[in-house]
Amino acid sequence: MEILSVSLKNFKFHSDRSFSFQPGTNAICGENGAGKTSILEAIAWVLFDYSGAYTKDDLIRNGSNSAQAAVNFVSSRDQRTYTVTRCTRSSYTIYDPELNERLDYTKKEDVLPWLREHLGVPAGTNLGQLFRNTIGVPQGTFTIDFLGTAEERKKVFDPILKVEEYKKVFKELGDLEKFAKAQSESLERDIQQYDESLQEWDELTATQQGLTQTILQIQTDLNHWQQRHEELKDEQAKWSEIESQVQQVTLQLETVSGQIRAEQLNVDRLKTELDRAEKSVALCTERRDSYQAYTQADQALQEFDRSRSQQEKLLKERQKLAESLGAYQTKLAVLAQKGERRSQIETELKQLEPLIEQQSQLEQEQSQLNEKLQSCQSWKQTIQRDEKRLAQLQQRQKQLGEEIERLEGLGAIVKQIPQLEEQQSRYQQQLSRIEAATQFDSDLRQILAQAQHREGIQANHIQTATLTLQELQQAAPSWQPRIESVLATIANSSKLNNHLMRDLQGILDDLSEQLLADRLKQRLGEVQTQLKTIREQESQYRKLEAKFDEEEKLDSEIAELRSLITEHQSQLAAEPELREQLAHLAGQLQTLENPRGRSSILQKELKTLTQLDSELLKAQADLKQAEDEIKTIDDALKAFENLADQIREQQLRRDQYKEDYQIYLEHQQSANSFKGRKTQYEDAIAQLKQLEEKQAEFTNQKAQLAETYDPEQVKAIKTEYEAANNQRISLSTRLPIESQRLEECETRLSKLKTIQQKRTETQAQLKQKQKTERFIKAARKFYKEAAPRITERYVQSISHEADRLFRELLNRPNVALEWTRDYEIMVQEGAHSRRFINLSGGEQMCAALAVRLALLKVLADIDIAFFDEPTTNMDRPRRESLAEAIANIKSFRQLFVISHDDTFEKVTENVILVEREA
Repeated sequence: MEILSVSLKNFKFHSDRSFSFQPGTNAICGENGAGKTSILEAIAWVLFDYSGAYTKDDLIRNGSNSAQAAVNFVSSRDQRTYTVTRCTRSSYTIYDPELNERLDYTKKEDVLPWLREHLGVPAGTNLGQLFRNTIGVPQGTFTIDFLGTAEERKKVFDPILKVEEYKKVFKELGDLEKFAKAQSESLERDIQQYDESLQEWDELTATQQGLTQTILQIQTDLNHWQQRHEELKDEQAKWSEIESQVQQVTLQLETVSGQIRAEQLNVDRLKTELDRAEKSVALCTERRDSYQAYTQADQALQEFDRSRSQQEKLLKERQKLAESLGAYQTKLAVLAQKGERRSQIETELKQLEPLIEQQSQLEQEQSQLNEKLQSCQSWKQTIQRDEKRLAQLQQRQKQLGEEIERLEGLGAIVKQIPQLEEQQSRYQQQLSRIEAATQFDSDLRQILAQAQHREGIQANHIQTATLTLQELQQAAPSWQPRIESVLATIANSSKLNNHLMRDLQGILDDLSEQLLADRLKQRLGEVQTQLKTIREQESQYRKLEAKFDEEEKLDSEIAELRSLITEHQSQLAAEPELREQLAHLAGQLQTLENPRGRSSILQKELKTLTQLDSELLKAQADLKQAEDEIKTIDDALKAFENLADQIREQQLRRDQYKEDYQIYLEHQQSANSFKGRKTQYEDAIAQLKQLEEKQAEFTNQKAQLAETYDPEQVKAIKTEYEAANNQRISLSTRLPIESQRLEECETRLSKLKTIQQKRTETQAQLKQKQKTERFIKAARKFYKEAAPRITERYVQSISHEADRLFRELLNRPNVALEWTRDYEIMVQEGAHSRRFINLSGGEQMCAALAVRLALLKVLADIDIAFFDEPTTNMDRPRRESLAEAIANIKSFRQLFVISHDDTFEKVTENVILVEREA
């Protein structure tokens, strides 16, 4: 894959910035605090769901509501370009520029599998952990994981190599094995239950056959009795029809006889009622005149009652009008008093007008004075506030002066930092070389001992050779020049050998000083502690310039504040005179006794009297109308002066005819029914004659039917019919019972067939489950045995790739790197091997870099990596050496290096300069 660019909006230090990248090494440079690491953190957050210890709020730039980062990259899966955007508020957005559309991935659980696929990472990989431990190791932690104990390294690299996944799968398969075994045991129990259920199969089959035969016999008998029942039913129906006719005629004869008896009683009753009505007619005829006289008197009394009601109504109206007349007279008196009060108010208002004008003038002057006094009060508060602020500023000025004096004293201490850093670097270099120096000291002492031993032997040889050459020189004078040259060479060789021995001894003496590791560590610790303290003081010393600016600003603010206080105090000189004028005005207003208020009250009262004239006219009109209505009612009451005498006269007359009237009423209804009762009596006699004729007719019909009807024969047929019907019913009742038994038997057999089928299916399932159980056991065994082997193969592959990268980084073909099974780095150089802890700082960084890059190459198809300040605590030669080594890596498409110096700018053309935003 390849990362093309990243865009940041309100992300940590960046407001709205974009950065483009190229293949090869991309150096991200800039001063501290410019936001270089934020670029790496944005890519990690978007593509790898890694934000370290940061929360969402930590990613948002101060003063913003949300942060957004977008990464444009080339996919490892299809080599196409995609843009992935992540926002703290709205999650993910994936855009395909080639199709010019957004992909339907927004939720994190959908986006992460898509990212694994297009980043070239195996499914299920923890992207955040992969980034943290391999792709983008945080600043200052690149070599820490390799310096820990074997147990600590195991905690880091086991998850990366997915060692725990094999154990997890083995454990999960244990639960699966238990589940498969439980399923097999459950199926075996089911088969056992099926066998128990199928034990009644033979018995039910025999029962089914017996019930089938019984049902066939019942159906044959039922058909016979059904046919006999139909024959008897037809014969019985013929006799039943004759019997029905006899019964019908007998019933009709009895009905007519009853009707005759009832009709005879009705004739007698009607004759009695007719005689009673005839007597009532005679009585009503005798008392008709008295009845009419009573009715006339009663009607006259009713008319008089209506007149009396009208009289009472008029009297009530007159009483009501008389009460209203008194109210109108009272209202007129009140309105007259209000008229007098209105004239009085108008006079008082005219008298108050000049006083009101004087009051307004005085109040206006009082308001102006109050405003001036309020301004004086405001000046007082302002002066108090300014004086308090001045005291605070003077106190701060004093504190600032003391702080500046203290910070100026730190200048001499801060100047010691370069010297201390140089000492720290020297001690660190000496400590990194101690292990090598120890080995070198041992080897050198061995060489020196061997050389000293050979020196003694060589001295004897040289002495013997010198004597021989001197004897030869005396024996052959012609060879003397050459022999002297040889003797001089031998002497020089001996001197050189002595010089070499002295140099070796000097080196050993020097090494003995370098091998004092405890003393070096102690000195390094002292220097580091002193350096840490001075650096803290340096951070305070850097604030000195800001303190000077703050002191200058305070001086200016104090001078300005003092000037304002003097100006405000000058505004308070006129306050006593203003208060004296205000007291004089208050006395004048008190003397006036608030004429405006009194005028307002009188005007409100006068306003209530504006309708007085109209109310007076209306009251006079109402009084006149009431007097006229009373006179009209008095005229109407004259017509009822003799009403009481008339009522008494008619009451006496009505009482005179009351007895005859009541007798008339008692017999009036009976007399009125005389004609109707006479007609009813005659109709009843005619109806009685008709019924007697019908009775004679039905008697003749009954005699004729009795000649053809034999009751004994009808009884015998009925008995036989009932017997046949009982047999039919019995068989009909028994047939459903037996059929139900047969149905129940067949149902049970059907269930047993189903059980038998289930038993067959369950046996097949059991075989399959047992086969699955055997497979799971074998798989568990495979995972248990394969886990260490596969991990071993992973480690070997990673170690082989790391070995190649390590040589490529160091550019030294005679070194070898091995990553052991317990995740320890061993470096072989010549015949000697060294542990990771014994490597120099630069070698440790290169070795850790090689292993982490090898992890990426073997475990994931990712050819990019990030390095955040990889040259921390390195001197310039080592920084330059590591930069060149990283630039020499050719097996990775992109490398991103974050650095605050220009080390990596020299080895790559792809430099991204990050400047601090305002």
